[in-house]
Order: sequence, then structure tokens, then C-alpha cells
Amino acid sequence: MDMAQILKGVISSAIYGLLGIILMGIGFWIINLVTPFSVKKEIETDQNTSLGIIIAGVIIGISIIIASAIIDINVTVSPGQGKVQQKTEQKK
Repeated sequence: MDMAQILKGVISSAIYGLLGIILMGIGFWIINLVTPFSVKKEIETDQNTSLGIIIAGVIIGISIIIASAIIDINVTVSPGQGKVQQKTEQKK
């Protein structure tokens, strides 16, 4: 593996990481817009643990969706790389 491939991998990882962080921030901002109360006040001031668990679940769900989209983009841009090739056994 030469340095050009390593550098390309590092740069693409950094770009996809920043993209994921930005999309997670947008997702959390949308959650704050949709809820009829202040999420920050409920979790920090009122110590609402159940809301914290619900928000954590939503954030994990959003992050799984973002990761799937990023992986799908990577596979469609460079087919064959990133796909797991399964070996099939032939019966004798």
C-alpha cells in the first residue's frame, strides 16, 4: 500500500467524520425544534433521566442512519472496495 492510498483514506475518513458530526448536530437541532419543551432545561435543571435516555436513543438511531448512508456512498463511488465478498462452497 503506497502513501497516496493511505493519504486518500485519511482524508476521506476526516471528511466523512466531519460530515457525520455536522449531520448529528442538525439532527439534534431538529429534535429541539420539534419538542414543545426545552430539552436542555429538562435534562440539566429538572434531572429528567428518562428524557435523557430517549434523546440518547434518538441520537444513536440517527447516527446509525448517517453511518449507513456514508457507507453506501463509499460503496457506490468505488464499487468492489468495501464490499465483503462471500465465498461459496461447491458440493462434491
